[in-house]
Amino acid sequence: MRRGTLQTAIAAALAFALLIVGGSARLLADWRDDMKALRIGFLSSGTPAADIARLEPFRAYLEARIGLPVELVPATTYAALIDAEITARVPYAIHSATSFAAADAACQCLDPLAVASAADGSTGFYAVLLARSDGPIRSLADAKGARLALTGEDSIAGRLVPMKAFAAEGIDAGTYFSAMVSAPGPEAAIAALLAGEADVAVGWSSLSGDVATGYSFGVLTRMVIDGLLSMDAVRIIWQSRLIPFGPHAVRRDMDPELKALLFDALAAMAVEAPDVLAAVDRSGFGGGGFVAVDAADYAVVAELVAPP
Repeated sequence: MRRGTLQTAIAAALAFALLIVGGSARLLADWRDDMKALRIGFLSSGTPAADIARLEPFRAYLEARIGLPVELVPATTYAALIDAEITARVPYAIHSATSFAAADAACQCLDPLAVASAADGSTGFYAVLLARSDGPIRSLADAKGARLALTGEDSIAGRLVPMKAFAAEGIDAGTYFSAMVSAPGPEAAIAALLAGEADVAVGWSSLSGDVATGYSFGVLTRMVIDGLLSMDAVRIIWQSRLIPFGPHAVRRDMDPELKALLFDALAAMAVEAPDVLAAVDRSGFGGGGFVAVDAADYAVVAELVAPP
């Protein structure tokens, strides 16, 4: 190739490379310029200033990872948090499972980005139906005509998920069970079972780990630790589908590159910044780090908020 032709080819290749790089830089700048700052909504415990201070390591970590200012936006109720995200006042929110399902049902505009897993890797828990191990009830079919102890009207694992699941199996709980004993919490429901005041009781559990210790977390674990339950005294006769922990969720129209940056930051947190993970994941059984989650994983909760 002649020298002039070679120089021309090199110049053309260089110009093309600069065009590609320049175009990529403009694309990169576009979403950052358009957004200016990433606003993250979360439920306040009632003291917004203290909550923001607690979450400051999380805010600073994400800001450094995505190269964009990050702002924390407290909400006083889950209803306010849902409204803020579906109206795009915040493109990112830290949800409970129920608030995410309700928000997405209202707008079909959200994607669960990631969920904080438990130390044993669990990403949720199960509602369980318990019977005494010294009794004749070994299955849900055996529980027909039994006295059922369950918890409050708004309890996900203690009432709503089991009732929905029973109905899906063609069971009208009001007639299937001889009585429904309302308890103030799952510990009280299981205590009623152990005391002979109920024949079956609803609780919740990871259903992972050592059975003798009440599994890795849940009401059974707490009661075993407190000396209120021996797992030899009960048997599990039914379990629900997995009830997932609440996700960090983003609007579906968020730029894919930003969404990927956020997921990568969350996924790396357990290794790169365990102190940040501790600040944002404050459940007593957390610590496993963030993992990917799908909207389909929330079907069991979405069914509870779907219109009749």
